[in-house]
Amino acid sequence: MMVGEQGLYIKWGNVMMKTNSVLAIAVLFLQSAAFASHSKHEHCNFIPKNNLNIPVGMELSGGIDEATFNKVIDNVSSFYAPIIKAKGGELKVNRLWTDGTVNASAQRQGKNWVLNMYGGLARHSVTTEDGFALVMCHELGHQLGGFPQSGGILTGNAWASNEGQADYFATMKCFRLVYQNVDNSVVSTMSIPETIKAKCNENFKSTSEINVCLREAMAGQVLANLLWSLSNGQKSLSGDMPSVDTPNTKVVSKTDNSHPEAQCRLDTYFAGSICPVSFTEEFGKKDPITGACATEKGDTYGFRPLCWYKPVK
Repeated sequence: MMVGEQGLYIKWGNVMMKTNSVLAIAVLFLQSAAFASHSKHEHCNFIPKNNLNIPVGMELSGGIDEATFNKVIDNVSSFYAPIIKAKGGELKVNRLWTDGTVNASAQRQGKNWVLNMYGGLARHSVTTEDGFALVMCHELGHQLGGFPQSGGILTGNAWASNEGQADYFATMKCFRLVYQNVDNSVVSTMSIPETIKAKCNENFKSTSEINVCLREAMAGQVLANLLWSLSNGQKSLSGDMPSVDTPNTKVVSKTDNSHPEAQCRLDTYFAGSICPVSFTEEFGKKDPITGACATEKGDTYGFRPLCWYKPVK
């Protein structure tokens, strides 16, 4: 901002504009607030930031190895790099195997749509290959998940779908796309709850569709177990491990953009798994109905759970 002979001026980009003092102050406030918020919120993390660290060589049991870590990233990227390129972006996956951070994140850097995949999360004892794939799908959900989004210009992440929607995208669109044409007979070796079996058989017809539903629902269970273990069970309303048989009964008064607790996130993964709307139909950017199961259009299952989502009237 500067004062000239004929009045007060502000600089917007490379343009100097004459204005009054009130407008100038307002514009400067918005600019500084947007900059500060962008610096603070540009990363969308899979779980809230934490101090956990699992360095290479410190694995206890379970988790996935580096070869599997890279295989999952290669596989998911092969589907989504072309999709993102068609939208004018470039998918960049930072393979941070040696970083012990127990998390994953998404951000935008110019035309680069960035995913940060950390070895610490991959090495966690609860993590499986399918669970890690679903984490990557969650981060892609921030980039591609559509409505509802996290915020606007003042929050610095107007591009990002919120946490619940990223979970919904993870099973309903991403995992289903990536695993639709592979041999999913691995589900025969899983201990799958009867509720999951019943809903997958009820909502899909072909064996391949049913098997993908089973597989992605169980990947959701893995991540819910991981989230529950990271919170020492304290983020489950009952204190018990998350289960599809004990859905979260909370009803929010407004959509919660932050990370839901473990049971609520499981409910979201499961809803995405059993919604029969095609994975080829993208979610709407501004509406809750396009590409989704939705209470707004009378659906009775597979919709965004009310423990984080407030339906649009």
